[in-house]
Amino acid sequence: MSWIRSRDRRTAERVAVADGCPFPAGVRHRFGLAHGDLDTYAVARVQDACRQWFRLAARRPSAALSMPSVVVDDLWREMVRDTRNYAEFCAAAFGRPFPRPPAPEADRPARLATTLRLAQQDEHCPPAALPLLFRIDRELGVPGGGHYLADCGGGRDVCHRLPGATCLRHITGIRYTRRWPGQFESTSPPTGSDLGGGYVP
Repeated sequence: MSWIRSRDRRTAERVAVADGCPFPAGVRHRFGLAHGDLDTYAVARVQDACRQWFRLAARRPSAALSMPSVVVDDLWREMVRDTRNYAEFCAAAFGRPFPRPPAPEADRPARLATTLRLAQQDEHCPPAALPLLFRIDRELGVPGGGHYLADCGGGRDVCHRLPGATCLRHITGIRYTRRWPGQFESTSPPTGSDLGGGYVP
């Protein structure tokens, strides 16, 4: 049992590092230049969402995750560019390098579903709620950002697809129908523009 306590303590320490990510000045500066339309409050919200992303990875280092947010991905990209600081942060927060995934991700639907579940657990929010990481783009009006629905309102076997939005309840693939009658979609999982309003990291 001592090894379990040791593992839990190590995980808690890594999550604390991820949650306290300071975002170096150079990272903040480059991100600010790229997103000059965001005010101080909005930038703080992006940082909070990025910390949530890091907490997921710190808590579940072997989980197959997918970044759902355009603006958080931009901030993460700037962190990766700060090679030395990012390497030190990864060692402390994850115990390993945490690289950006290759694009496109063939298994993105499954990865998004896993990311949603872990983010909901991180926020202690109900299944019908979207955690910050999934709602930040819409909250800030990010051009080309991800637009997600935790639940489209369809049943277990039918998803009501909304243009430009991704239903996360049914993302791993079921029969799709539009909300208006007489038009039917394929039974294959959503791809391309169906995944997060056109955003593929």
